[in-house]
Amino acid sequence: MNILVNGEPQTVKSTKLGAILKELNGAYRPGCVCAVVSEKKGGELRNEFALKTKSSEARIKIATEHETEAIALFHKIYPQFKDDQGRIAWVTEDITAIGPLETNLAVDKRERTYKKWEVFFGFGGFDPSLTYLMISKREHTAAYGTGEAGSIGKLTRGRSMITNLEENERITEITPLVTPAERVGFVTTDLDTEIEEGQEIYTHIAVKLFPEAPMSCEHFLSLTRDDLLQIDDWTHTFIASSALKGLNLPVESVEYRSRHYLSVRNSGTEKGKIYVYKDSRLPNPSHNVFGAVIEGSDLIDAAQMGDTIFIVTEPRWMMVVGKTQKAAEEFFEQANIEQVREGNQADDAMVVDQQPALTMEIMERGTVRTIGVDREAVFNVKLFEDLAPKTAWYFKKVTGLITRPIGHLKVYFSIPGLVLFQGNADEAGTLVPENLPTKGTKRGSLGVTNMSRQNRGMMGIRLEDSAEYGPTGETPDGANIVLSISDLTPDTLSFLSKLKEGDVIYVKEQK
Repeated sequence: MNILVNGEPQTVKSTKLGAILKELNGAYRPGCVCAVVSEKKGGELRNEFALKTKSSEARIKIATEHETEAIALFHKIYPQFKDDQGRIAWVTEDITAIGPLETNLAVDKRERTYKKWEVFFGFGGFDPSLTYLMISKREHTAAYGTGEAGSIGKLTRGRSMITNLEENERITEITPLVTPAERVGFVTTDLDTEIEEGQEIYTHIAVKLFPEAPMSCEHFLSLTRDDLLQIDDWTHTFIASSALKGLNLPVESVEYRSRHYLSVRNSGTEKGKIYVYKDSRLPNPSHNVFGAVIEGSDLIDAAQMGDTIFIVTEPRWMMVVGKTQKAAEEFFEQANIEQVREGNQADDAMVVDQQPALTMEIMERGTVRTIGVDREAVFNVKLFEDLAPKTAWYFKKVTGLITRPIGHLKVYFSIPGLVLFQGNADEAGTLVPENLPTKGTKRGSLGVTNMSRQNRGMMGIRLEDSAEYGPTGETPDGANIVLSISDLTPDTLSFLSKLKEGDVIYVKEQK
């Protein structure tokens, strides 16, 4: 069976989607939707025709309310309006007449009112052997020998062409419009879907990113770090993902949002939201255009609310934070990027920062600095996202975990049994109380002062149990517990107790 898979012709023995993907060992991610597309041949439109000269074209729209004798006749004789019979016979302020041809239409000598740009049959001298195709250029009343029965439709385009035609010029042809091939597709995760001869399968989309919007590109790359795009908003003109809604972005690359382009909101309540367009839209100063779908656009057109799409980006995300210095070196060698190690330069040191931070800047410069630390300085944490969803979002946003694999906490001050970290009071302005330590606070618990207290946004960790106070020194109703470090060895407690103002610790989220 001959099919197309991700744009490439393939001959396969299997007929089911899953078996075909296994047979070809193609790029596919379990759980992601695949598009299955059939192409239906186009055909002639019987209600719209092109009237052509050597240099221009007009359009005639046939009235479709009901089939009249005149319309049936036009469908039969339209190919004859060319050469001598396509000559412009006469031109007045009211009409342009093309022809003549001989017909057997009935004669009606009564006057009637013709609308502007109405297309109809009329006679010369009330003689059906001199039947002309006439176009009314303005509303007027006259008798052309056919009355109401001679009406065909109206001119919808090329009106200036008709206005400028002069006597003895010629129509080269009148032809029905032809529809392009119609692509009909659907998306599915059902690997038992039967595939038919000639169908197309798309398992992923490829996105080319624009260097003119480096921050927006990085935003998208961090959103799709697992090569997945979750669709949580859908209309007839776009699909969208709100997973990073709320993050700030500068104004970059405001331009026409063409079909299959991508943009991100840079302001308003929807800032940070990613859009992929199924239809073109005008430029908007609140949208940064940062990329285009270059492969698998049928997945965009057919995707539905709740679908997950496998994403491939060009370039790939140049993020090595969370890797070892050695793994970062191997990663950048594949991309022909020079790595300069800083901080702890040992092969097994953990990379906690990189400069430049943005993928598009790294690609432009061709070099990157990777800053390493001892593995012991990076704490693996599991956030209580179910119990404290707003606090978890705040923590990830303030530490940087929302856009990179490792976040950082800067020490505000330290006292015996408690370490406080800098927060952001503005970001914590809507941090409602949740997951409160009403039964006391255990050591290793990290919390955030909620909006009920003056020091909202402050973060802290308990190094010893407390029945009276939370991790930030507030009473139990003033701090939300967001995570707990369960592996508190004596060495870890010793490390944390020695922290002082300005020191930085690093956190890596466990899934």
